[in-house]
Amino acid sequence: MDVKNNLHNNKSNPRKLNLLYLGLLLFVTLLTTLYLASSKAIFAVSDWTFHAARVEEIYLNLKSGSFFTFIAARTFHNTGAASFLFYPYIFFYPWAFLRFILSPVNAFYAWYALVTFATATISYFSMKAYSKKSLASFIFSLVYTFAPYRLYLGGAVFGEYLAVTFLPLLFLGIYEVLWGDKKKWYLLAISGALVAYAHILSVFLSLEFAVILFIIKLITSRGISKDRIKSLLLSAGVCVFLVLPVIVPFFTDFIGQGLSSAKPSISYTMGPRYLLLNSFSAQKGWKLSFMLMLTILTAWAFIKSRRNWIIYGLGLFACFLTTRYFPWKLTAGTPFEMVQLTARYLSYASLFLTILFALGSSSVLEEHVTGRKKLALSCSLAVFMALFSLSSLSVYRDTLKNVQDMPKTSANSTQPAPFKRLRDYNYYNQFNYKILFGAFDYMPKSSLTSVQKQNSLLMHQAYLNGKTLTLSPLIKANQISYQVKSEKAADVDLPVIAYKHTTVSVNGQKHAFRRGNRGTVVVGLKRGQNTVTVGYKASPVFYLSIVISILSWLALLIYLVKFKAKYAQ
Repeated sequence: MDVKNNLHNNKSNPRKLNLLYLGLLLFVTLLTTLYLASSKAIFAVSDWTFHAARVEEIYLNLKSGSFFTFIAARTFHNTGAASFLFYPYIFFYPWAFLRFILSPVNAFYAWYALVTFATATISYFSMKAYSKKSLASFIFSLVYTFAPYRLYLGGAVFGEYLAVTFLPLLFLGIYEVLWGDKKKWYLLAISGALVAYAHILSVFLSLEFAVILFIIKLITSRGISKDRIKSLLLSAGVCVFLVLPVIVPFFTDFIGQGLSSAKPSISYTMGPRYLLLNSFSAQKGWKLSFMLMLTILTAWAFIKSRRNWIIYGLGLFACFLTTRYFPWKLTAGTPFEMVQLTARYLSYASLFLTILFALGSSSVLEEHVTGRKKLALSCSLAVFMALFSLSSLSVYRDTLKNVQDMPKTSANSTQPAPFKRLRDYNYYNQFNYKILFGAFDYMPKSSLTSVQKQNSLLMHQAYLNGKTLTLSPLIKANQISYQVKSEKAADVDLPVIAYKHTTVSVNGQKHAFRRGNRGTVVVGLKRGQNTVTVGYKASPVFYLSIVISILSWLALLIYLVKFKAKYAQ
């Protein structure tokens, strides 16, 4: 039998077929990433400075020998902001480790490539498990991974960008528990945990669709079996154990502490006309690809199964949620306001509509293409998607050519980070600016009551004996020290945020403190020169949660090995 012909026989040579498709996915990943990386620059737009500062903190702490990062001692203007406690960051470690061997710009693009290929791989095997069709899985992976909205997220919105990586696996897990093989409950547990480690808000958004699917299951099947309920509860319970390090800080340090979070509000919605017309333009952004827009317009003509009608309905509903025609005003004062930007639902619209596009297009192609022509077809699809993605990214590349480099500013500047270009030689300039979005997330609400209070933190201003002092911090991992000279015994209000597990020492001795009206550390000093050190010591419960989580992952791995062996028999 011809090798190339045999390569497309799923039953006789599935491994070689998988390797072929993964190789093509890697080709598109590398081509698009190298196209961006060849600019040797980054456009610092949107949430870029927020996440870049978090990565920088992790990197510098690793460099000094500290694996854990709790507070921003080196970045965020040395305010000690605890975004690391309440915003997951485990998937930033690869980026931070890459900083040890690559330049700042190249380290980012290498991480970008890793996340992109991980998305492509997870998408391919998730669709393969769902459809049992290799070509459909390949098409799904291409279109989903290189969708315009996901390309937009990859420029700066990294929490959501990471979460999108695991959505195909998450909804495969939901499908298996509700309709498929309920013994594969672990898929839902694992994928739910991975989404939680990427982006907490995406967990909330995914739960919305999970509830909808659960209701659809109750209606279409006239109930649900006890075994499936058990599998659902088991997956949820195991997922909680897997993500304990993410959950615990909210109980130990957030609840009841008067801390702020991202402001809940629906700040932007799109019009259907904007979504429709914008989806036919050749650039990344808040839109669907033209392939998915055509799917919306034509899928009804070839959908035959109830399962695909459900997927079609979910895709349309997700699109509807992005628009102003959904009554978002009715959600005022409810948890649904956490969505903030309704464009977030485009990730789910892309997921559901791409399933239909992949199933429909692969069926048509397989009817008309056989033998070795399938190899040529697969390569052609990869080249087409690569060119389509390069076209989407070309505007970004053009912007990098025309935008100015980010200039230097003072170390305690209150000026928001401008949308400027970063290169290796000016990469560190961004950390002296006020972070544009998220600079004051997870700080005490009392510190946000006035611009003056906010700026005083950014400018390292302390208050002592009725005077304002501008101090220079001495930094270590999770630790900020100040030299303060007092003419008499008095309280000093330092420009460092006080949390429940904040620690303070004066001249090397543990010292009591209180929270001031800025939400900052206030400590009593004796007359003379004092060295005040503010740090953070996580509760024993946090470290216990890490141990439990690691043991849970190991136990689940052992279970999967045994399950696979038993399943193979």
